[in-house]
Amino acid sequence: MQTPPLAAILAYQNEDVISRFTDLLAVEEEEARDIFQETKKFLYLSQLTPAFIPDDLLILDEMWHNFILFTREYQDFCQAHFQKYLHHLPATKQEKAEQARLREQDPEQNKQRYLDRMEGLLEATYDHLGEDTVRKWFQQYPEQYSQARLLALRKV
Repeated sequence: MQTPPLAAILAYQNEDVISRFTDLLAVEEEEARDIFQETKKFLYLSQLTPAFIPDDLLILDEMWHNFILFTREYQDFCQAHFQKYLHHLPATKQEKAEQARLREQDPEQNKQRYLDRMEGLLEATYDHLGEDTVRKWFQQYPEQYSQARLLALRKV
């Protein structure tokens, strides 16, 4: 499969996704639009390299969940841009148990595995999306959308 141009992915707009997001979180419409753009960048990146959403990027996960709820539109978007449905797969009970076992068994090695994954994500983000995206995702978002801040932003 050939990866679609990022510009085509970013050109996609959906007012319903933005509206629902602002219904759920106390963010301005323009902020929601920007988060949607960043989420589409993440989906693009996930097709180029193994990617995961660390806790510092949970705002992208929130928007992705929101987009998926518009099932037909999300399916059409995926098909048009990636020629397949992009599944959002949470960790299974077994995977979480294995992660806990690894943390307990060798905390330093587990920490290093995480740091290696983060390094890969940072490098891929820089290589494919540029320095501005790295700064936004890994400097701005951890402060602006920390877990505590996300909880405070929830309207419902």
